[in-house]
Formats: sequence, structure tokens, C-alpha cells
Amino acid sequence: MRTKRNAGFTLIEVIVVIAVVAILAAILTPTIAKQIQDSRISRTKNETLVIGAAIADLHKDTGWWPYTNTNGPAGHVSRILGDTNTVPVGAGTGAGNGATNWGTLGPQKPMYDYLYYNNPDDDTGENGQNQLHQDYPTTGEFKWNGPYIDHKLLDDPWGRSYVVNARYFPGNTLGGANRHHVYVLSAGPDHLWSTPFADATSEEEIQGDDIGFRICVRK
Repeated sequence: MRTKRNAGFTLIEVIVVIAVVAILAAILTPTIAKQIQDSRISRTKNETLVIGAAIADLHKDTGWWPYTNTNGPAGHVSRILGDTNTVPVGAGTGAGNGATNWGTLGPQKPMYDYLYYNNPDDDTGENGQNQLHQDYPTTGEFKWNGPYIDHKLLDDPWGRSYVVNARYFPGNTLGGANRHHVYVLSAGPDHLWSTPFADATSEEEIQGDDIGFRICVRK
């Protein structure tokens, strides 16, 4: 009479299963990692486009690009939505002229003061909004119709702040004859800047693994 085999796996069977799982993991991990990275890059391209469109809407409504008004800080780099501690400051290998300026050039003012709050003057945040003759008008043909973004703070998929070289928006006081492109920019996967940012250099192309969207060109 035959006896029933004891339930469960033998040691050899367990070892074989573990080996198969390890082999599959080794094969699939690079593919999955690449897909995750590609997804982050796609999301970044999307978000820079959305932020750029919000800035364009602000200009359409108010007639002003978000760099200053008569009571606020003059030409500067404005951080867009990111936490102040998440702005990348280093430059990558082979970076363009002045690339570190994307993270260090001051004075700096949060872009949410323009897009989330109506507070483009020398105040910041929720307090001091909608002040007559200091902030954007709230009535009339050219008025602030924000908020233009859904969230006050938003970093890129790698946890770093987006920035914009607001110094070069048309109408901002700046000497020199060089043509400048205004970008919403992420430092990309390596968290280091590669795109040039200097008064004497035209930012014709986004460089390295930086990711961004061109808002306008200053002739």
C-alpha cells in the first residue's frame, strides 16, 4: 500500500526557487529602474510645461512677467514652488558658462509669490497680498486672476526645486546685447546644473541631463 508524501518543500526545491527568483530579479531590475527613470523624466517635462503655461497666463492677465515691480526686488532668479532647501547648487561635468547661477544667483524670491499668492513686491507668502500700488491689481482689465498653480510647493521627481532664470524676462533691466532664453528648469537625475546662465552667454539649448521648458526669448 502506497503512503502519501509529506506536504511541504524539500530543501533542494527551496534552493531552486530562490535561485530562479534571484535570476529573474537580476534580469528585471535594470529594466524596471530604466522605466522608473524614464517615467520621472516624462513627468518633469510635463511639469515644466505646466509651470511655463501658468507663467504665460500670469503675463496675459496682468501684463507683467514675474520678476519684479516698483516695490520689489529687481532682476533675480525665482525658485518655482520648491522648498528653499532643495535648490541644487552644483554644476555637472562639462557644464556651460555660469551653470551654478541656476542655484546660487541672488537675490531670490519664491515664484509662488506670483503664481499662488498675489504678492510680487518685497513681501512674501500669505501676508501682505493684494496691496494697492504694490501688488498686481485685483480689478480692471489687467488683474491677477490666480492662483495659477494648485500647490504652493512642488519639487521635481528627484526632490529638487525647479528654477527659472527670471533675470531675462522681457522688460527687466539688464545691460548687454546677448539674446537670452527664459527657461523653467530642473537639474535632472544628477541634481547638477549643466545649462549656461550668464549675461555674456546666450542659452541656446538646455544641456546635460537638465530638463526644462522654454517660456520666451529676450532679444
